[in-house]
Amino acid sequence: MAIDFKSLKKLESLPASVQAEPHGDEDRLVVLIKVRQGADHPSYIVPRAKMGPDIFSAEIRAGDLSRIESDPAVETVSVSRQIPLIK
Repeated sequence: MAIDFKSLKKLESLPASVQAEPHGDEDRLVVLIKVRQGADHPSYIVPRAKMGPDIFSAEIRAGDLSRIESDPAVETVSVSRQIPLIK
């Protein structure tokens, strides 16, 4: 099933490369997650790296976005994007 990114309210701006093609539930996405101040990261997400007490990166299934969306501990989610190399 294709993910409807537009229906996700906590999802910050989406890179064009992610919007251009439909993603199924099993597709893997690297995301940055900001949890509400003082909240623990959700137990169903394994952090890859912490950027501070409230922000971490993780690799998730695209199908997990709706679960993250409904999690009261999560404030925002951003899909990671590649930054162009500066020469």
